[in-house]
Amino acid sequence: MWRFLKREGLSFKKSLFAVEQARRDVAWRRRRWKSLQDRIDPARLVFIDETWIKTNMAPLRGWGPKGHRLHGFAPHGRWRTMTFLAALRCNGVTAPYVLDGPINGEFFRAWVDQQLVPTLLPGDIVIMDNEERMQVGKPQGQSHS
Repeated sequence: MWRFLKREGLSFKKSLFAVEQARRDVAWRRRRWKSLQDRIDPARLVFIDETWIKTNMAPLRGWGPKGHRLHGFAPHGRWRTMTFLAALRCNGVTAPYVLDGPINGEFFRAWVDQQLVPTLLPGDIVIMDNEERMQVGKPQGQSHS
C-alpha cells in the first residue's frame, strides 16, 4: 500500500489549522495583518509564548533489543507541571519566567504587569495567541502605545 501511494506522488503528511481561520472576521484580520507586515520594523515585534512540561510525561513504551526489556525512568512521587513564559524579540528573549504549576489568567496578568510591561518600549507591538487560560481582561498598570 505504501509503495502504491508513493508511486502516486502522495506523502504521509498532515498540517492542522485552527478552525477559527475559516471564520470571515478572522480571515479578514489575517489578510490585513499579512498586508501590513512589510511596513512593520521587526525590532518592534514582541511575541509572547509559553510552554510547559509535566513530570509524568515519561514515555511508557520504546524500542529495545529483541529479548531484552527496555528500562525507562521517571520521577517518583509528586507529579508536577512547570510552565515557562517569555517574550520573544528578534534580538533575544525578555521577561522569562518559570512557574511551578500550570498557568492561569491571574498569573498571566501578574506576569504582564510585573515582568513584561517594564521591558516594553514605546512603539512595541505585542503579539500573543488567543489562549483562553491567559484571558482575564485588560492588564493593570502602565501600558505603552
